Amino acid sequence: MNEFYQFSNQDLELVSQIKKQQSINKIFYHFWINLVNPDEKFVFVDTIEMVFEDGSTYFFKINEEDNGYTISQENNFEVEKKALQQKFQDVISMQRVNVSEATIWKDKINTPILSVNTVVEQDNRNENFIYFDFVDGSLGIFYDEEKGLLVEVYEV
Repeated sequence: MNEFYQFSNQDLELVSQIKKQQSINKIFYHFWINLVNPDEKFVFVDTIEMVFEDGSTYFFKINEEDNGYTISQENNFEVEKKALQQKFQDVISMQRVNVSEATIWKDKINTPILSVNTVVEQDNRNENFIYFDFVDGSLGIFYDEEKGLLVEVYEV
């Protein structure tokens, strides 16, 4: 595993803004796609895009050091896609997919967010992560070197 990372002050400021949100309206994953063999089940989530009830959008994106993720309100999908294709000589591309109806998200969309929290966990995952509490459970956003960003049930 790469060196331990921590959320920046800018990330934490954005988390404090996210804490004011009432509900998530839509979720998009920005997947890497293998263009040489598109049928290959290569799943790598580079960015998670959350659209909230007030229309604001936050992006959880793998950081430049490739050891965690950052949080921002800006992301130019087309520029990111083009840069990725150039970096990997048109072997890898990116696709933006609405996953709001995915099993892990469908019961959370448009339901009240009870709280938003950050955790520093050095024992198991050696990372910072964010999790969202809903009435029926919590979901965490985690970084994985092989799969990119993962959303999993988080036991508080």
